[in-house]
This record gives sequence, C-alpha cells and structure tokens, in this order.
Amino acid sequence: MTYDEPLHLEYGARILHLQPDRDGHFDSMMPISALNAAPRVTASYLEESHLFPHFSAFLKKKFRLTRVPTVLATVVLNSLVYLWVYDLYGAEAALAAGLLCVFSPNLIAHGTLATTDMYHALGVVGSLYCFRQFLLQPTTARALVSGFALALAQITKPFALFLYAVVCLAIVFALFRRSLLGSLTSKRLLGFSVIAAAAFVITINVAYSFDRTFARLDSYRLQSQFFSRFQQRALLHWVRIPFPYPFLQGLDMTKHNEESGDCCGGIYLLGELRDPKDKNFRAFKSYFAVAVFFKEPIALQVLFLCGLLWIARNRSLNDFVFGEGLLLGAAVILILWASFFNKVQMGVRHILPALAVEIVIAGACFSHFSCKPRAVKAVLSALTLWVAVSVASYYPHMIPYMNEWVTDRRLSYRILADSNLDWGQNNGVVAEFMRQNPDVILNPQESLTGRILVDANRLTGVLEWPPREFWLEKGYQPVAHVGYAHLLFVIPPSENTAHLP
Repeated sequence: MTYDEPLHLEYGARILHLQPDRDGHFDSMMPISALNAAPRVTASYLEESHLFPHFSAFLKKKFRLTRVPTVLATVVLNSLVYLWVYDLYGAEAALAAGLLCVFSPNLIAHGTLATTDMYHALGVVGSLYCFRQFLLQPTTARALVSGFALALAQITKPFALFLYAVVCLAIVFALFRRSLLGSLTSKRLLGFSVIAAAAFVITINVAYSFDRTFARLDSYRLQSQFFSRFQQRALLHWVRIPFPYPFLQGLDMTKHNEESGDCCGGIYLLGELRDPKDKNFRAFKSYFAVAVFFKEPIALQVLFLCGLLWIARNRSLNDFVFGEGLLLGAAVILILWASFFNKVQMGVRHILPALAVEIVIAGACFSHFSCKPRAVKAVLSALTLWVAVSVASYYPHMIPYMNEWVTDRRLSYRILADSNLDWGQNNGVVAEFMRQNPDVILNPQESLTGRILVDANRLTGVLEWPPREFWLEKGYQPVAHVGYAHLLFVIPPSENTAHLP
C-alpha cells in the first residue's frame, strides 16, 4: 500500500455513504475514488447485515481488489490510445502504440494503484477523443457524449478543469479559420456549449450527492487567499453557487495548502531540497522536464521526437488542429501549469495524461509500417524492443523506474525522490529483507554504525530525518539497494557520531 491509497479509499467510502464533506486530509481527493472503495464498503455492508460472511471476509481481506477498478481504467486508456492512433495513423500504428502503452513504466506504476492519477489520464485522453468525434461529425448524440465525457473527467482531479480551456481554444481557432468548420456551424457550437455546461452541473452535483447545492457564497468557510478575495467582494455575497459545497471546498483547500506549503514535504530535484513552507520558496521550473527525461524510456522519447517530425512533414494545419493539436495542447498546458504555477512537485504522476499523449504521438512513426524500408522497420522494432527490455529490467518495481541515463541504480536518489522513487510501496520487500538480515537497522533516528537501511525520502530530506546532515557531510555511499527505493549503507565503527543528537 502506498502513502496516498488509504486517503483515497477513505474519501471514496465517504462518497458512497453520501457524506462528501472534506477535512484537512481530503483536500484533493475526488469522487472517482468511490470505485476503488466499493469492495470495502460492500464488505462492511454485508458484515453489518450478516449476509454472505465468507464473501464479505474475502472482500475485506483482499486489499488488491480495491485496485481492480484502476487496472480496468488502464485497459480502457490503452484502448483509447489505440483508437486515437488508429484514427490518425492507421491500424499498424495503432497496434504499435498499444504495445508501447503496455510497456509504459509510469502508466503501469500508477495504473495499478487505488489513486486518481490513472483516472485523470483516462479522463483527459477520453474526453478529448469524444470532443474530436463531435468536431468531425457534430451531431446531438456526439455533443451529449462529449459533454458528459468532459464532465466525468472533472471528478478525477481538481485541475481537470483545464480541459474546458483546451476545448474553448480549439473552438475559437476553428471560428477564425472557416475552412476548419465544415458542418460545424455556430448554432451547433452554441448547442454543444449548452450541453457541456449542463453536463458539468449535473455530473458534479450527482458526484457530490447534491450536498448544499445553491448555498450562498458568504456561507462558505474559505481559507485560501485566492478564493477569499471573491468572497470578500460585497457584490458577490448574495450569489448562490450551483454546485455542492464540497466541490468548491476542495478547490479552496487545495489552493490553501499550496499557498501555506502544507501540501507536501520537501521538494527535491537533482540533490537540491526546497521547503514549500519557506516564504521564499520557488518551485523547480525544470522539475517535470527532468522527471520525464529520466523516468520515461529513452527509446520512447526518441519515438516521440520522430513522431513530431513525421507530423510536421505530413499533416496539414487543419488536420493537426483537430487531431494531434488537441492532445499536444492539453499536454503543454498541463506541464506548464505543473512547472510554473504549482508547488506540488511530488512526482511525474501529476502529468500522467501527458505521458499517454507521448505514446499517441510516438505512434506516428509506425504509420504505413509495412511499406517502410527494411532498415526503418529494423530501427523502429529495435526501439520498441529497447522499451520492453528497459522496463522489464525493473519489473515488478515500476514506481522507481529510471532509464539508462541512470547508470548506477543505487544512486537514483540523487536525481529524484518522493513518488518518483519512494511512495511507501516497498513495505513488503523491506520487511522480507529485514527478516533475512536481522542485523540491519532501518531508518535510525540517530547516527549509528553497522549496516543501515534508509529509504530515499529520508535520505534526500523529503521526509525529516535527523542524521541526514551528518550523512551528507560524510558523503556515505550506498553499497546496495532494496527495491530501488531503500539504500543499504555500511558504516564502520571508527566513525565518530557522538556529537549527534
């Protein structure tokens, strides 16, 4: 079980019990987690009702059942990647993209956990696919599907609201280039806008159980400076919010925790640690660029760049805007926001939709694969094989995956930490290692000699660990790793540690 999964499951249980209100621990939790909480809530209900005791005990005991909905969402995402690439580049490219999706280490890692990152990726890719279908054939049925797909994406992550910006930009661009419109008349665009707005209001209200819908703005207990400014405006006091209280409450709490720095521990990149609680804190603008560079397979990055080159050479502007432009626009907005306007830089999982988009673009390389020269086929096949071998070398430890730019896996912690490397997923592996090595000391709170096992987040300072400064001063080197996220050190008895707490 990773650090965040219990919180997601607890909030999902609240949603199923029609109690979506939040407290300090559930600022960014979302209603979609109800899918993951369903097995445990069902078990509790059966237990209280004295029904099917063996089945309820099975549901309660098997924690992995809570992850099944996320795994199914990963399968659906793979299918949508296939459909996107099939529409853009044909069947051969779609099969190749599906294979790359299966081998994506970050999609595997976060597509098998009871968290919302995979749902977010699915919401972005799926809603934009449905929106494209509407643009190509603007019928009422497709407008309804697209409107509700966009709305459903909003219950996966707070920042999924950016999808409406992507949609608006596409529509505005089309209006300025009449050649893009075709049968997409202004009347149909207006109808779509009404449907999308209605779908948003309906979906959010249903997801949050209509909890205090239409409450006055001045009845909200807002904490963030950003939202409090609106509340303090005299003209807005009487405004009634057409959404449930927990919806705006969650946005406000997320913003407040980001402003105060209570959102996370230390932010770490390339050996540098920054404290988000420090009033002079600055986020790492290069954080996600570095994360992608080291955590995405090198061969996949090469295929992505080749895919961009193919698109530049072969796609007209009109085709690009209603095709790759939607996906790349969403990916760029997401990465720019995460890099420049957000303190919560805790892992590449926050831009998981962009990694799915990367695979779609990489699929362009395989367009008309059977007609390509033999040498090109060999290179593309070799790159795909490289992705598979690279990922398999880490399996089943997908969360700490780093590509071949990291030549010594014991030193991955010098590049990234937090959910890029150590997200609490190592408990079972470490427990088994400690059982077989009883002389090892795990995460000591004072500097000791002997064999010491330290998790990467304590070693980097993401989590507080008193001996850290002394260890940095001494420059200790790990001799081995356990599950890539725990480092084993051998500290000789000659080391003088008496001055430490």
